[in-house]
Amino acid sequence: MSAFRTVLKKTCSLFCASLAIIAAIAQQNPVEQIKSENPFSIAIAPLRFLASDELMGRATARPEIHIAARYIAEEYRSLGLKEFKEAPDYFQSFAITMNSHGKSGTISIQDKVYKNIDQFIQVEGQNLQSSAPLVYAGFGTREELEKLDIRGKIVISKMGYTDSSKWRESLKDMREKSKSIQDKGGLALIELFRPMGIDWGRIVQYFQNDRPKIDEGLSLPVFLLNENPANLPQNQTMNGQIEINEGQVKKIPAENVVGWVEGTDPKLKDQFIVLSAHYDHLGVAKQPKLEEGKLDSIYNGARDNAVGVTAVIAAARYFSAHPAKRSILFIAYTGEEIGEIGSRYFSLHPVIALNHLVYNLNIDNANYNDTSIVTVIGLGRTSTDDHIKKASAAFRLTATPDPAPEQNLFDRSDNVNLADKGIPSPTFSLGIKTFDDEINKRYHQLSDEVGNFDLNYALRYIYAFILSAKYIADDPLQPLWISGDKYEAAWKELFKK
Repeated sequence: MSAFRTVLKKTCSLFCASLAIIAAIAQQNPVEQIKSENPFSIAIAPLRFLASDELMGRATARPEIHIAARYIAEEYRSLGLKEFKEAPDYFQSFAITMNSHGKSGTISIQDKVYKNIDQFIQVEGQNLQSSAPLVYAGFGTREELEKLDIRGKIVISKMGYTDSSKWRESLKDMREKSKSIQDKGGLALIELFRPMGIDWGRIVQYFQNDRPKIDEGLSLPVFLLNENPANLPQNQTMNGQIEINEGQVKKIPAENVVGWVEGTDPKLKDQFIVLSAHYDHLGVAKQPKLEEGKLDSIYNGARDNAVGVTAVIAAARYFSAHPAKRSILFIAYTGEEIGEIGSRYFSLHPVIALNHLVYNLNIDNANYNDTSIVTVIGLGRTSTDDHIKKASAAFRLTATPDPAPEQNLFDRSDNVNLADKGIPSPTFSLGIKTFDDEINKRYHQLSDEVGNFDLNYALRYIYAFILSAKYIADDPLQPLWISGDKYEAAWKELFKK
């Protein structure tokens, strides 16, 4: 009997030792760590709160947006995230200026008179009443402007930098032109409108509303004029006059919510992986309507983009317990729905030098129509594809590329503002096989709610996002753009490569 007891004790000891080994291995497995730190009820809780009716759709100008910001900040605090001195209390605070330009006025060029709204519209800058010479500058490139004397003059140029410029690209080009013209002492910029797939009526509708902006040191008046360049003299200085009545200006307080976890590697911890998502949405509809059997007026924005912020919070929970080799910067942006305002402000006023930010995995969403995939806007454009594919596969998901490149989705979310500085910045989105009625059924609709969200899919999506960040943050090689990408030159300039 004593021999039996001895054998039994040894067997139990071996069994317990095996269990301990298995438990230790599980603790070292990031897949199991992610699940353990983010069980369903804890991981999904921020989604339920941020997309609740009580937050009234989280519009940038509504007071409830600050409740959302405070909630995110307190989640950061509870997880022990570090603060930046430039963002005390986790808030990077700034003001958004809402400009409502005058609705009447004229632009005169030689003997032609153009009416506000009907034939031109003010896009940026202060209101203006001035008679001054006008000078034609082609596309208004730096090279073209350098050849001209524009001090005290109004500059006219074609939209974009080339005949093939896209609409969104031309808006960025317009900002660059206006800065150059302001620096050289010009009075205003008149851009000659070209359709680019958008008619004049939509342009007026787009710019006639209050236009949000941040202080970029630009006050130059900028106008869009619906006129063919061929109808204007192009080789001489013209006489011109602009008279616009006063509009209204109001300031809105805003905050990005920012925190970080220090990396463990003595060298790599000076490099940061940025995990970001926007927390604002559309607010409340002007008129309630019957939506899926109920009268509703609140744009809850569960998919767009409460789930993205939820994933960032879940990532903060994981990395605060299991730091990566690189440091991780967590950002919840405001103002994405009104023109990527928060992310633009951050790119111009970073809380840490931009050359320390080596990668940004952003989240933004419309809806999903395939729960077996995640859609990565920018897959195939950076060196991190294998990490994202491997991480997604660990949670039974397949990482797929942009399903509609013609829509230029990469440049239509918060990731673009860091990408523009040279930082590799894909967007990690819910699964879109194709843009169809199922996507439009929820995208920017009153029905984008938690109650019709596949939360088990949401959880796997969140897990895949965290594991992707883990693999990228631990890779000794710095992420980069694929050779030939349009942002590669900015990357080389930023990192002195």
